[in-house]
Amino acid sequence: MERTNFDRTPKTLPKYVDNTVISTMLEQAKKKRYRDYILMLILARTGVRVSEVVKLRKQDIQENTVIVRQGKGKKDRVIPLEKELSTILGLFSDRLTPNQKLFPISERQVRNIVYRYAPDGLEIHPHTFRHSFAVHCLKNGMNIRNLQKILGHTNLTTTQVYLDLTAADVQDDFGKVKW
Repeated sequence: MERTNFDRTPKTLPKYVDNTVISTMLEQAKKKRYRDYILMLILARTGVRVSEVVKLRKQDIQENTVIVRQGKGKKDRVIPLEKELSTILGLFSDRLTPNQKLFPISERQVRNIVYRYAPDGLEIHPHTFRHSFAVHCLKNGMNIRNLQKILGHTNLTTTQVYLDLTAADVQDDFGKVKW
């Protein structure tokens, strides 16, 4: 029997958190362990996957970009870095050799770090940072094709999921309309 679009189960929206939650987590990490702060900052401001952040080496950090080598689908991509993060990463990696990993830890350890700083009652995973990054970029006017390149999505439809914001976002925006 041939499947139609009507047979498909609707996709749920990716779970994301607003920047105040991420900022709170970052501040806690900055006070407790600077490495955790840098790790979560990269997740929050680049949208990289956990598998990609654990592979990052000093040589992948350029002045204003980070190179993701052999990401999902064995593809390389270049992600722009904002000035503050670029400076922080430069200082953080200063004593490393070019081929040395920024974070010699496992994906499981990254998950544990994120869980450690998640506010009580909120289930936040490392991939939540990726979703939050995408939503934040779109809400601030980033072109969806550029976001697609940054996230490393092959198909634009994968990135378009982030256009379907939550009902609360739609309600807030609708409230701005003057009748």
